[in-house]
Amino acid sequence: MEWAVFWRIVEGARAEVGSDTERVAQVLLRRLRALASDEIEQFEELWFQAQDELYRWPIRDAATLLLGSIDDNDFLAVQDWIVSHGRQTMQRVQDDPDSLVELAPDRHNARIDWFCGLPLEAHIAATGSPLAIDGPSGSDTPAGTPADMTDETRTRQRFPRLTAYLDNNPWVEAPWGRAAS
Repeated sequence: MEWAVFWRIVEGARAEVGSDTERVAQVLLRRLRALASDEIEQFEELWFQAQDELYRWPIRDAATLLLGSIDDNDFLAVQDWIVSHGRQTMQRVQDDPDSLVELAPDRHNARIDWFCGLPLEAHIAATGSPLAIDGPSGSDTPAGTPADMTDETRTRQRFPRLTAYLDNNPWVEAPWGRAAS
């Protein structure tokens, strides 16, 4: 499967149902079930590659500002969530992690594991057996170096849009803490 086909499937699912991420996952599953078993496997391999491209500290740091503290499982769901928004969104987040703020209206879906296992489920439906793919092959730790998110000044310089979002949404935990009012 070519990347263009992969993105056509992902972006087509979102275009069909709009901003409802749960329904995007449902449509994506339906589309995967229509593929041949080898295409489902290829789709999953490309999905894992897309996840690997997002497995970076600056993106995890940006997600922490948007969502509050996240663990490794949360970050995997966040990567899936970003991929589900399509190629252009994923590229923007890679190029400028501060642009993750653009997904704030859908932030309630970021930690939900809507997409994990969809290719497996589609493959079982198509063949009666699970996939033979082991999962992401990337590093055990995100690429790059984590930022000191407790340094408010540097965090504001690095992520001006996300920290402005935090300022406007005090219910999201700031990694540097907040002064008592």
